[in-house]
Amino acid sequence: MSSILDDHLRLMALKQYGLIKSIKTPDISEADLSLILKNAENKNIEQLATEKLQHFNSQAIQKNLNLYHKFYDLRGMAAYRARTKGFNELKKRYEKANPDEKVKILNILYNAN
Repeated sequence: MSSILDDHLRLMALKQYGLIKSIKTPDISEADLSLILKNAENKNIEQLATEKLQHFNSQAIQKNLNLYHKFYDLRGMAAYRARTKGFNELKKRYEKANPDEKVKILNILYNAN
């Protein structure tokens, strides 16, 4: 119940600030973008939110690909945890990845030990 209320209050605040202005804000969160996209009443707003979410997803995928490769050959618990974190994040982001990113992710997922 509180989650629904929180989402409703966040959406009201975003609408008051202006949805397009909110989307263009550099520090908007993925959660806020998802909320805007879920409640979009305008195709322009929906398109802007989708593009920004894809950009965030691409950045996160690249960061985690780099993280995984950086720690691939290293030994020890810290390297293992970093690889695992990157591996799990890549699995989570696979669905929204573009085709090139999906190939890179699948390469890691199927070749990981």
